[in-house]
Amino acid sequence: MVVEPQRSFRLHVSRNFGIRSLSDFIRAGEAWPSQEQFVQRYLDFTLASATPWKQIQWLRVLYTEATQIVERLGASRIRIQHTSGRQRLLPHLGCTSGGRVCLVPAIPRTALLCVVWLPPVPTKQHPMSLHSPCMGNDHVKAFVRSSTYLRRLLIPVYEDLQFRLAFRLLPVRSRFWFLEASNPRIRICVRAGCAAIETEQHLFFDCALAVQLWDQVRQIMSPFFRAPTTWMNVALATKPRLRDTWKARAGVVLDVWHTVRAVTLHFLWRDRNRCLFDGRQPTPAAPALLAIFSASCAHFRHTLRRRYDPEQQQTQHMVLAEMRRHAGFEGFVRANSTVLGVRHRR
Repeated sequence: MVVEPQRSFRLHVSRNFGIRSLSDFIRAGEAWPSQEQFVQRYLDFTLASATPWKQIQWLRVLYTEATQIVERLGASRIRIQHTSGRQRLLPHLGCTSGGRVCLVPAIPRTALLCVVWLPPVPTKQHPMSLHSPCMGNDHVKAFVRSSTYLRRLLIPVYEDLQFRLAFRLLPVRSRFWFLEASNPRIRICVRAGCAAIETEQHLFFDCALAVQLWDQVRQIMSPFFRAPTTWMNVALATKPRLRDTWKARAGVVLDVWHTVRAVTLHFLWRDRNRCLFDGRQPTPAAPALLAIFSASCAHFRHTLRRRYDPEQQQTQHMVLAEMRRHAGFEGFVRANSTVLGVRHRR
C-alpha cells in the first residue's frame, strides 16, 4: 500500500484509463510494455494536482511493481526488454521552429498558444481585402513584415497611422451611417464645398488637398518610379516599380518613398481633424508641402545619423540630390540650408 498523494494518483489512473487488472496494462495484440511505453501511455497532462515529472516518477514505481508481479506469475516471456541507454521522456506535443521539432516543455513561448488552441475559422473578409479584392493572405503577411521594418524607420505615430489605414481602423465619416437620422451630413467630407462621402480613399487620395499633395509627391519621386503611384501603393505600402537605373539602390529609394508617403498621410489626417474638431479651413497646398518636407527631412537626418552605413549614406545623398530637381523641394532646401545637414558629436 502506497501513501498519499501517490495512492490518489494510482486511483486516478485506474479510473481514467479503465485499469482493473494486470491484463488491462496490455493492449490487444501487444506484449508487456517497456518502461518508456508505460509512462507515455498513462501520463496525464490534464491532472493539475501533480506535475508531469512527478507523475513520471510515480509511473516508474508502478511499472516496477507491476513488472515484478508479472515475472512472479511466470509471464516474463511477454515482457519487452528494456532498451539500453537513458532516454528523456517527453510528451508527443510540440511544434516546429526554425526547421527543428520542439516538444513540451522545450517549446517557444510564442508558439505555445498555437499548440493548445486553434483559432476559429474566419467567416469575414480580411480588412485589407476591402481595399482591393486581389489582396490575399500572402499580401497580408508581406504587409506585416514591412510594418515591422517601418516601425524602425518611422516615428511611431506615422507608422501607427499607416497600420490603421491598411487595416481600416480609422474612424472616417462613412462609417457613421447609422447617425444620418440625427445628422444628414454625418458621412459627408469636412472640406467646404465637397459633397463626397468621406471614405479612406476619398480622404487620403481623392479629395482636393490630397490630389494636390500627391501630385507634387509624384513629381518628386518620378525619377525613381516607372509609373505613377496608385492608391494601393499609398494605402497598403506596396512597392512601386523602380526604374532600371535605381534597382540596385532599391532599399534606400523605398525608404525615402515610405517616409514621404507616411508623412503625407499623417498630415492629411491631422488637417482633417483640425477641420472637423477645431472648425478650421483646410491648409493650402503650399504650406502643407512645407510641413511635409520638414517632417520628411527630419526622418532623413535620422537615417543618415543612426541607421545607414557609409555606402547607404552616399546613396541617400544621391537620392536627395535627384529629388532636389523638383522646384518646390529645392526651394525648401535652399531656404533651410541646414535641413539636410547632419551634426556629429566631436
